[in-house]
Amino acid sequence: MVKLLDSGSFRKVVLAVVLLASVLSLAIAVVDDAGRIVNIPMPPRRVVSAAPSATRYLQALGLENRIIGVTAWDSYQKAENIGNMVPLNIEKIYSLRPDLVIMFGGFQFPEVEKLEKAKLTAYVLNANTLTDIIKAVGQLGAIFNVKEKADKLVNQLRQKMTEMGQKTSKIPLEKRPTVFFTITVPDDKVKELWTAGTGSYMNELIVIAGGRNIAAPYSGNNGWLSVSWEWLVKEDPDIIIIGAYGDPKQVEQAVKNHSIMKSLKAVKTGKVFIVDGSEVSQAAPHLFDYLEVFYNFFYGGK
Repeated sequence: MVKLLDSGSFRKVVLAVVLLASVLSLAIAVVDDAGRIVNIPMPPRRVVSAAPSATRYLQALGLENRIIGVTAWDSYQKAENIGNMVPLNIEKIYSLRPDLVIMFGGFQFPEVEKLEKAKLTAYVLNANTLTDIIKAVGQLGAIFNVKEKADKLVNQLRQKMTEMGQKTSKIPLEKRPTVFFTITVPDDKVKELWTAGTGSYMNELIVIAGGRNIAAPYSGNNGWLSVSWEWLVKEDPDIIIIGAYGDPKQVEQAVKNHSIMKSLKAVKTGKVFIVDGSEVSQAAPHLFDYLEVFYNFFYGGK
């Protein structure tokens, strides 16, 4: 004999079905930058940002209120400190009960397995190019169900690239300054310099902004490689950009006092520019602002 539900019970069943359907409609499966399929049952409300670059994406999308944990290397201070980027403090992260842990690839990738063993959902964000950054914005928009905000940001980033590209496309190659970028602080004890070649977002920033990256013919892991002082002297670039940590004035003085750098054209003509090393080392939406910054370095804001 089939027992009929009364009107109150029937309404509860209907409501439960509607709620289940609503939750299921928000569930998605995405492929992260490590090629992993990550199942997201519903838009994350509690997020641990295990890399400063991940935090910048969340801030750009207006999602900082969902960040419950960050590393000690993060400039965002309104969340719990989980310690170092490597090794991750899995127990600390687990205690925060996150819906999602967003992390960098590269040297942080081995931590993924540890998070998975703790039954934590990890998403690897490892953008290497400006196009990768735009793609990541769109995917995070889907994960957090903020598609409208993500689409708006994607359009803004593409517009910045397009406008700058159109602006500098009119500049003949021979009139473009040669540029060298490094994240190495000048020191007579340092034997090699780290720079950005083909395949890196930094090379794209330099080229789109109208410069000629002297390391463009070369590449390394994610587009980054080391070069010798002898090579730099031989190339003798018009402009040097240093992504430095600490006091910019001290870095400037170190450049002027350096036994090799002081003889370079860029140093003699005052064309050495210091930028925030932490900012330029994080592949996230804020990097697109450096298109204008670099253009002003190259052409004096003209």
